[in-house]
Amino acid sequence: MPYKIMMSVACIVPLLFSIAFLVVPQFFILESYPNAEGLALEIGITQRYVMAGMLFIVLCLLFQSRNIEGVDNQKAILLGAAIAFSAMCAVIISIALFRGIPLDIPPMIATGTIAALSFWSRSKLS
Repeated sequence: MPYKIMMSVACIVPLLFSIAFLVVPQFFILESYPNAEGLALEIGITQRYVMAGMLFIVLCLLFQSRNIEGVDNQKAILLGAAIAFSAMCAVIISIALFRGIPLDIPPMIATGTIAALSFWSRSKLS
């Protein structure tokens, strides 16, 4: 997959989750912690808003990196994206394994797919 297209695709995942965290933060909290109420629910919702902002930062950086010239620079950025999305996928899985929180399938699939596509796109650059 060409570099510019891959970076555009990589922007979609943080965009979708950022929008979802802003629009329905309580859904994500109650999915993970069904008994959350009162202050605990408010803290969780606040965390989702902060996560939405952080995801927007990542989205902006990924989007602006689409215009990077030079294969070596592109490979370095794709490696960084692949490692970052792999780490996020690992965190999602480890939370389910070690914290007893239900596994979030859509984020796991999304981050794992973008990580694999980033590694694959990096290998195809010449």
